[in-house]
Amino acid sequence: MAKKKNKKLSECLSDILNSTVSSDEDLEFLKSLGMNENSDNKTLIMARLYHKASQGDIQAIKEVRSIMADTENKDFGRILELIEAVQNVK
Repeated sequence: MAKKKNKKLSECLSDILNSTVSSDEDLEFLKSLGMNENSDNKTLIMARLYHKASQGDIQAIKEVRSIMADTENKDFGRILELIEAVQNVK
């Protein structure tokens, strides 16, 4: 039962993160950064994090660095998978 409830909660959060930003204040903030007014809440969160980091917030800087490292590692991992797949074809 707990897994079902957690899944529903994660689905709910996913829906919220994927929905379009609706607050006028948030839309103005995104526009000030040159972002699209049809941006989702994930974009808003990343924009707010970036803004805090750009103002010198050490925790925000660390989080941005961590997110970028995770993204780069995933991309690198995918590249290794493709190389391995190509080598297996030979």
